Amino acid sequence: MLDKAQKTETTAIFDGISVVGNVKGSHNLYLNGQFEGTIDLTALLLVGKTGKLKGKVKAEYVIIEGEVEGRVTAKEKVELRDGGKYKGEILAPSVMISDNSFFDGIVQMLKEGTEPPPISTKIKPPEIEESKEPKAS
Repeated sequence: MLDKAQKTETTAIFDGISVVGNVKGSHNLYLNGQFEGTIDLTALLLVGKTGKLKGKVKAEYVIIEGEVEGRVTAKEKVELRDGGKYKGEILAPSVMISDNSFFDGIVQMLKEGTEPPPISTKIKPPEIEESKEPKAS
């Protein structure tokens, strides 16, 4: 995907620019400014070190080096790199979370070509039946 991304047109939102709304397209998007809303791409989304995103994202490949809060769905992979901060839900067939990043959320690994089911924000531990009789060792 990253080789393909180098051959695709790129749009950038630079540091100092703030956008509220919806973006849809086939260009790569480099976000170093602030964005609130929905992003729907058939390409790469890179949230740079100064980038801040709040909302829903759907893209082929997502790289997070800045701050993201919301739901991210990727067709190929999501990377949370060193210094990146993420809070929310990730749905992707492959997810990489760096040791030097912050992650607070839920990850659901998807098989390619499947639609994501809704993620419950309330995760319950599995119920364990306790036996009344002690086990012999």
